[in-house]
Amino acid sequence: MNNWGGSVSAQHDDGQTGKNLLRHWQDCRTPGAPIPSYEAVVLGSLGRLADRAALVTTRDGRAARILWAGQAFGAWLADSAEGPSAETLPVDALPIELREPVDEMVAAALASAQPAYGRCDRLAAGVVTSTRLVGVPLGNRWGEPFVLIGLDGASVRTELVQAMFTATDQGILALSTIRDAAGRPVDFKIVALNRGAERLLERPAAALQWQRVGQLFPGAVTARTIATLAAMVERGGRSAFELSRPRSDGGTLYLKVEAGCVGDLLSVTMTDVGDIKAREDSFRLLFENNPVPMWVVADARDRFLAVNDAAVAHYGYSREQFLSRAPADLAVAAGEATGLGPPSAAGSLHRRADGSAIEVSLFQRAMPFEGRQAVLEAAIDMTERRRAEARIAHMAHHDALTGLPNRVLFRDRLAEAITRHARDGEEAVLLCLDLDKFKIVNDTLGHPVGDALLREAAERIAGCLRKDDLVARLGGDEFAILVRAMDLPALADGLIARVIAELGRPFRLEDQDCHIGTSIGVACLPRDGTDPETLMKNADLALYRAKAEGGGTFRCFEPEMDAWVQARRRRENELREAFARGQFSLVYQPLMDARAGRILAFEALLRWHHPEHGPVSPAEFVPLAEETGLIVPIGAWVMQTAFAEAATWPETIRLAVNLSPIQFRNRNLVETVRGTLAATGLDPRRLELEITESVLLADSTANLATLHALRDMGIRIAMDDFGTGYSSLSYLRSFPFDKIKLDRSFVSQVGENTHCTAIVRAVASLGTSLGIATTAEGVETAEQLAMLRAEGYDEVQGFLFSRAVPGPEARRLIDRGREAVPDDRAA
Repeated sequence: MNNWGGSVSAQHDDGQTGKNLLRHWQDCRTPGAPIPSYEAVVLGSLGRLADRAALVTTRDGRAARILWAGQAFGAWLADSAEGPSAETLPVDALPIELREPVDEMVAAALASAQPAYGRCDRLAAGVVTSTRLVGVPLGNRWGEPFVLIGLDGASVRTELVQAMFTATDQGILALSTIRDAAGRPVDFKIVALNRGAERLLERPAAALQWQRVGQLFPGAVTARTIATLAAMVERGGRSAFELSRPRSDGGTLYLKVEAGCVGDLLSVTMTDVGDIKAREDSFRLLFENNPVPMWVVADARDRFLAVNDAAVAHYGYSREQFLSRAPADLAVAAGEATGLGPPSAAGSLHRRADGSAIEVSLFQRAMPFEGRQAVLEAAIDMTERRRAEARIAHMAHHDALTGLPNRVLFRDRLAEAITRHARDGEEAVLLCLDLDKFKIVNDTLGHPVGDALLREAAERIAGCLRKDDLVARLGGDEFAILVRAMDLPALADGLIARVIAELGRPFRLEDQDCHIGTSIGVACLPRDGTDPETLMKNADLALYRAKAEGGGTFRCFEPEMDAWVQARRRRENELREAFARGQFSLVYQPLMDARAGRILAFEALLRWHHPEHGPVSPAEFVPLAEETGLIVPIGAWVMQTAFAEAATWPETIRLAVNLSPIQFRNRNLVETVRGTLAATGLDPRRLELEITESVLLADSTANLATLHALRDMGIRIAMDDFGTGYSSLSYLRSFPFDKIKLDRSFVSQVGENTHCTAIVRAVASLGTSLGIATTAEGVETAEQLAMLRAEGYDEVQGFLFSRAVPGPEARRLIDRGREAVPDDRAA
């Protein structure tokens, strides 16, 4: 590639260079790698993009050197660099107008691991040249990352003076002096004008240019203006004055005119000052009608210049009496009895016309008034101020949404409880609460509904407390309760049980029932800490454990919880590392025709083999992936891998893939599925997406729209874990599912537990009546299979037929045309 410099001009670019560079960068990314490598993007694949690009090395997250530049990029760079160079160019050696945008763009690209944009502006001979840049980060196996910079579109040239002349709202005229036979200035010709002048003079440029001012605007005002300008031309220098003239709409145009001359040429700037006049009128309107007593004075010793109606009414003096007095006349003399006592530090004592004394606080502001400097004063009733201060103090210590004490006040009360314990030995219990499914409701139904839920939750919690207990909202969906002197067994059976039961009842929001529940962590004073930080930390650890165990319960702090939380956080970090290092794999479990015993489909299942600890249960790492948000990129990888595998199977074999509720928060889900199908060549009619009813929690309009969009593509939608949630039947009415999968917990006890047997029979009947296919999970015995066949299930899945196997083994199962033999052995 060429170094910068030379005489080659940058080719015309219609803005496609930047788009093509970004597309190429995206195409070179691989799963698990945050950014593509230098080799993948540049070596042998950059093509024509290299001509308008440059490679920048980095150091400590900043731009270091331009390693090479394409021919067009080098020609652009040479306009500011000191000629061509065969060596690499330090970024610090660039002129500031190039150095700063390049350095900022490189830093942004490195910090975000995403493309970043910048713009360079250069000024030469009154012309500003603007160039857009785009930078993409590249992996560098020899050291710190590279950043590839491209010219994103053609440079734009703007004449600075012309831009300033046309952009301003002020009217600008260039005038030439017209002299009489004796050489005296008698008129002026309009040589040039801007749009502001057209607007103010209310005529188009074509009707104004090259015309004499006196002939265009005859009259006394124009004559005085010409005389003023003529005098200025005679003596030289600058002049400023004001004039007014009628407008075409019947109003009056007020102008401030500033002019300067060079010989017989004048530059005239006209500014509309009508808004200043309007502000003066507005001031008088606001002043006269303001409910706060106000007046205008030159200083405290002078008489009042103006007083508003509120002051007249509040003090009881007539306007004439006010205007004959000075502010000092209102003040109560020092030592004079008032019955109010001494004023506060911020207050003053004034005497009303009826002789009564009041305490006021005066606020002053300097301002021009009727052509001279004055002071506007406002007198506030300190009683109102004290009320306002009380409201502010309340707001500082209470939550604006729920009205409960906030974190600040709660910590104060907790500190007081610790003081009482140190003084009197009084014990206390701290409860930290978190609403289990609040985020789903907030994300699906929106913040206003989420706020309504928080308000009702706060009322329910408060209704469970005794008079001496304190509940606070710490933020988000977190609450805390401070309980004085109660032993744990009584607390668990009483307050804690009531709170869990109250928050477990459905919330009726927008004519829908929402189920959330709560988890509670408990810490005791003094057993679990004797300072606010330790108690809050230990209650949070107990809360974290309660949520990890499924929510809807409480846990008391135990010393080993700290180690457990640390281990869980290590597992979160290991999960991120596992995805980055490609430690995940997929296995496939067949779904069988319940009658014919042939394979109809395979369900793709995610597995993680830890390099040190071996296989990790999906029940452990999938919830972690959902909590951290990693389920979104992992889910995309699952689709890419499973779709590609299924594309190699016979067309009669379908693929089933599970979708997490978290993936539905990404509004690009439909496009991700569509793009992956197109990339892998899998027929969408061979794809089944399995969801749980939590996707439809609160009947989310957005999630229903997503499901309909997926189904419109030909994809089958199945409800997984059917029968384990709150209201599965209602969800079957909200969306036309293609399949329902009976949860394995019912199949495992069919024929043994009458309740489970009844549910198995009811789901089969429901599927038949609704025309929805039914699948039974967890089939492990021939007896279970026989009962499921007798009830009319369409598909079965379980160890009786096959465990989940890797892709090659799944293909061998297909190739052998394996049929299930119903016996007690797990294949």
